Amino acid sequence: MKKMMLFVGLLAYPLWAIDFFWDIEKAKTTEVVQSLPAYQSTINWTQGKIRCEVRLPFSANTSPNIGKTRAQIESEVRSELREKLVKTMGYIQISDLFLLRDYYSLQSQIRSELLERVNEAFYYPLVHEGNFVKGIAELDFFGPKGIAPLFFRDISKVSLTSYIQKQRDLAWYDGVIVDVFLYTQFLPSLYFRIYDEDNNLIYGPEVVEENVLFNQGVCEYVASLGAAFQSRRLGTKIFYVVPLAVRGRNPTEVVISRKDAKKLLANARTHEALKTGRVVVVKPNP
Repeated sequence: MKKMMLFVGLLAYPLWAIDFFWDIEKAKTTEVVQSLPAYQSTINWTQGKIRCEVRLPFSANTSPNIGKTRAQIESEVRSELREKLVKTMGYIQISDLFLLRDYYSLQSQIRSELLERVNEAFYYPLVHEGNFVKGIAELDFFGPKGIAPLFFRDISKVSLTSYIQKQRDLAWYDGVIVDVFLYTQFLPSLYFRIYDEDNNLIYGPEVVEENVLFNQGVCEYVASLGAAFQSRRLGTKIFYVVPLAVRGRNPTEVVISRKDAKKLLANARTHEALKTGRVVVVKPNP
């Protein structure tokens, strides 16, 4: 009986310690969340992580060997979570041309590295709920165990110094808000880019320092303008812009006016801020 109580206690890990009751609809008021109900998973573009859930039937009275039963249920839950993480990350938009699953199917080397990242995902302790056991796993986009750095390697850097003007007292900015609320077809991606009307690159992974790309990505996606202005990613001198259009086979990029491009990049100090990824994109959830 004591062993049984211990086993149930291990499963009934304090609920306050695990965000099992994360309210997706509430989160969507400020965070950009892509739901995949078929896999009980979400891609949270604001937090930069994939979250998958598994709920399996379980009865503590089915086996006298408590240790073996615990190990078996943990193995089953982890296996299902791992499978869901692999399937879910395939839906991450890398650029206007490719989903992650396109790389996964075509490049054996990156497939191996992605699977290694999945194995290093964070698997929460199991929770016992009545006749069920619930498990959650989270996989980060960024950081040493994240999947995004695999797609940021060997990016050729671009200098935008041709826009810099020599006049004194030019306005400079340490944060940019790109508001795509007009474009419901816009898709968040790892390779967010800004162009001007003449097809000149204004911002993208080619501009951002490598360590920033690996740890934070090109930009932060939020679901409201209020959340954008509260973002820690921005400074105090914010450049706000509504694009003229979105572009790409899958529309992950935006086009701004020549006037806005010249104003944004006129001061060299702004260029230094952009290298540190100080860009927030406002993308309301559907």
